[in-house]
Amino acid sequence: MGLSAVLWWIAIIICAILAVILYLNARKSDLINVKEMLQAKSFGYLCMCILFSLIQVGVLYPEYFLLFYFIGASIAMLSNTLYFYFWEKNLTTMKHIPTIFTGIASVISIGGLIIYIIFPDSVIFSTNILDFIVILLISLAYVFYIYLISRFSKYVRGVSSKVAIIWIGGVLLIYIYFFLEYPPGATVVPSFLVFYIAPILYVISQSMMVYGVITLFPQISSYYAQTQKCAVHRGVIDKGTTVYYCPSCGITYCESCFNQVIKKDGCWNCRHGIEVGIEKEWKTELAIEVKKDFKIKHKSPK
Repeated sequence: MGLSAVLWWIAIIICAILAVILYLNARKSDLINVKEMLQAKSFGYLCMCILFSLIQVGVLYPEYFLLFYFIGASIAMLSNTLYFYFWEKNLTTMKHIPTIFTGIASVISIGGLIIYIIFPDSVIFSTNILDFIVILLISLAYVFYIYLISRFSKYVRGVSSKVAIIWIGGVLLIYIYFFLEYPPGATVVPSFLVFYIAPILYVISQSMMVYGVITLFPQISSYYAQTQKCAVHRGVIDKGTTVYYCPSCGITYCESCFNQVIKKDGCWNCRHGIEVGIEKEWKTELAIEVKKDFKIKHKSPK
């Protein structure tokens, strides 16, 4: 077994661990849409483990490689479709476009498997063309994925933008992985990048994405799935305007009420401060007020 195979089996094991982590987080979630999405994502990682395992077995048995590859690819694409369906199920913005793209990719993968079984020696059949179409569709689906995360990060305060950057970074690394593993990229880059860097890159990208999903998806789901109302003035917060989330309890505030009321009083629901760019200044202000109250309450009687 070569170093490349060892790296891929390590990647498969790590991928399975990520699937377990997602499933355990799904079990803990009280939000049905978050639970469904995490479960679908967990299932997707297990299916990717199946795909990579079949590819590694196919390398040992070249005469069955394409059969193993198309079986694994069909399973993996179907799981991607399921994930994007639950990702978009409760959203009000994307009209299930990523789900449609990944659904078409699934049909193409299954079609490739059927063609290979019926016409295994057909010269018309081109694996590279099918791979290119499937990868293109998956890439377009992830473009919308990045759009949702970046838009959320732009208009929502009180949640860490660094997590969103890590999440998006993980998605972007997937594009590099596709370039290294599939034509035309795989034909122009040095072979050691394909054999040794690709599995490492895949593990890093998936770990970054899982971190983002677990950390931010409940807030993203809330932001896109329902109308946001300010807890102070009780009015609807218009889409495309800044929303402030309390990192402790998730209560939302509009920008005006946050600046005029919440920065001074703290969260009306849990009384904790909201972590924004001016966190240090705001916490100092609150600390002074608390200290003054403490002195008043414990002032010795004359």
